[in-house]
Amino acid sequence: MMQRFFIAGAILLISFSVTAQTLNDPIYFNYSFLPKADFDPKNGNLTTNFLEFNATAPAIKIGEKIKIFNAVYYRNSNFEYDNTFSQSKKFPTTLHDIRYTAIIRVQLNTKWEIVALPRIMLRTDLSQSVNSKDFFPQVAVLATYAIKGNPNFKIGIGGALNNDFARNAFVPLGSLYYDSKKVKAELIYPNANFLYKQSDNFEFGLFATVDGAISRISPFQLGAETSNYFRTFQLLVAPTASHRIYKQVFAHFKIGFAPIRNYEILNSNFKLIQNQNFDLKSSLFLRTGISFRLKN
Repeated sequence: MMQRFFIAGAILLISFSVTAQTLNDPIYFNYSFLPKADFDPKNGNLTTNFLEFNATAPAIKIGEKIKIFNAVYYRNSNFEYDNTFSQSKKFPTTLHDIRYTAIIRVQLNTKWEIVALPRIMLRTDLSQSVNSKDFFPQVAVLATYAIKGNPNFKIGIGGALNNDFARNAFVPLGSLYYDSKKVKAELIYPNANFLYKQSDNFEFGLFATVDGAISRISPFQLGAETSNYFRTFQLLVAPTASHRIYKQVFAHFKIGFAPIRNYEILNSNFKLIQNQNFDLKSSLFLRTGISFRLKN
């Protein structure tokens, strides 16, 4: 567990930047696939599929300095357990993740900008009536500084209340964003992208993300304790390529590696139930999708 939180914290520390690229692909659809992988030690196996969709509305301007964007996101996670896995009849097979995010940008001057992201997330297997226990709040605030007044080269610092890996955890944040004619570097929660723009139609590079969530599930008994939440964690690393297929529509493809994957059962206090943490062996990772990209 400590290894997982160290990785998450290290990436979060340098990976929150809300810059132009945050809103550069306002509409996207992705499909991700992690093929069959054995639990470690071997106790059955698991195949995983994700479908996700995001849409961000155009900015609402308040005066000359404030812009507000509204974004909605949906993700469907499907887990296919081998029937020899001891918990295959109890673990959730489908999880739903619905998020609303407000992106508030305040341009103080040519160099300094304040960005705030309040977010509410509904994370559940929908096996029960939705109530307050299915909702998870999140908020981040970041101050960014444009180096020499260049809006394409920014660093930043801030903090976040995070509910991805622990309940109401405070995470310090840093950011880096650089964009030139040929090279783009983004460390943007929870993704890191390094791209070489070969042309206006094709770019390639390296992608990495820490991916995880706490979701409410149908309760079941584990000895004297009752399960209430399911926590997922995975580190995904892959080469990435994007190609324009029609006007501002781009196709994206990633094929790489998931070196760390972990699943845990938590009680009503978000504490790990004894012996209910399950590691998976490393596996391949594939993601493909399309996006609508704004003109620069």
